[in-house]
Amino acid sequence: MAFSLKQLILLLVAGVAVCIKFNNAQFIPGGRCVCHNTVRWTSENITDFQIIQSGPSCDTTQVIVTIENSNNSTVKLCLDTQGLLAKAFIKCWNRIKKDDSKKETCLNKNKGRRAPVRVTDMHAERE
Repeated sequence: MAFSLKQLILLLVAGVAVCIKFNNAQFIPGGRCVCHNTVRWTSENITDFQIIQSGPSCDTTQVIVTIENSNNSTVKLCLDTQGLLAKAFIKCWNRIKKDDSKKETCLNKNKGRRAPVRVTDMHAERE
């Protein structure tokens, strides 16, 4: 059973169309983001942060901070990327060229930029 060049090209185009359709069906805007609820500020002690760039699974940049409560438990909070605290972390993260070993620089710079917010008012994810 031999295929002509025209039939092979048609088969190839159909295969590519199916792949494109399948790939587009996998994208859910905002559907696979880690952060669903965000806060603009926290007055708690931030011990770590993580910045997740937008990509195929989530169409927004996400800033997640780890805070330590008074009982020494840790809580992860998602910051609103339009808030000043998140913008400061993103700017510092880019300035240190996304080097994890220099994160402490960003944590120290942002200690004075917090406005009071009660943790009970926020969506928190416990570790």
